[in-house]
Amino acid sequence: MASRLENSNNAKLIDWVRSVPASVSLASAMLGFEVPLRVIGAKGSREDLMDAGHVLADLMWMSLRLTGASLEVHGLEHVSSRERYVVLANHQGFSDVPVLSTTLRAIQPRYVAKRELGRGWPSVSYLLQASGSAIIDRKHPREAIAEIERLGRQAKRERWSVAIFPEGTRAKDGKPKAWKHGGVKALLDTTGPCLVLPVSMWGGSKLFAYGGLPFQANVHMGIRVHPAVESPGPDEDFDAWLEAQRETVAAGLP
Repeated sequence: MASRLENSNNAKLIDWVRSVPASVSLASAMLGFEVPLRVIGAKGSREDLMDAGHVLADLMWMSLRLTGASLEVHGLEHVSSRERYVVLANHQGFSDVPVLSTTLRAIQPRYVAKRELGRGWPSVSYLLQASGSAIIDRKHPREAIAEIERLGRQAKRERWSVAIFPEGTRAKDGKPKAWKHGGVKALLDTTGPCLVLPVSMWGGSKLFAYGGLPFQANVHMGIRVHPAVESPGPDEDFDAWLEAQRETVAAGLP
């Protein structure tokens, strides 16, 4: 808490000015979608729920744009709606899900998300739970792996794409961190064979540089989708394969 207060003391007037409409818009979108999402989840199909979720993601990104944030997108030609992917992305912060959901709308990814997002966040928590995404608690690795395996099997059966953040926690300074192997291996072991889509994202850590409100104004963000690769074969060195994907993602950052 003290570090957050110290960080917010470094904020500029423009950060606060832009954060007021952005935070009001973001809260309105998340609160306003909670009941409609639950109605769709109860009476509609899961596809209907995902479509509504992408509308929410669009509104969330539009809200973040009120801070002056911009987004450059590269590599969408590497994404096909006919394929099923495991998306390996670096972790920047809360903006990752709306950015990925908006950019990768064609494949409607489910997520491996931390427990904190699975409760207490209007619309977002319900959508993660009802869409079939995996909600994991890093303090309980055995249960977390079991939940990832559950998602992997369901994704294979339902032909879903899944996004996972192998860093585990967001990089507060935006710099690449070491990747954890267990979750990725559990996912690929249960959902493969499928294509793997390395994705580089940047700018999200700057948007949340103060640890909460205010947002940092006028942040330039970006996402780069790299060419898909095959998932590792049974005789392939998994650690070496995953390190190659980490290097690809790191090399795609500005």
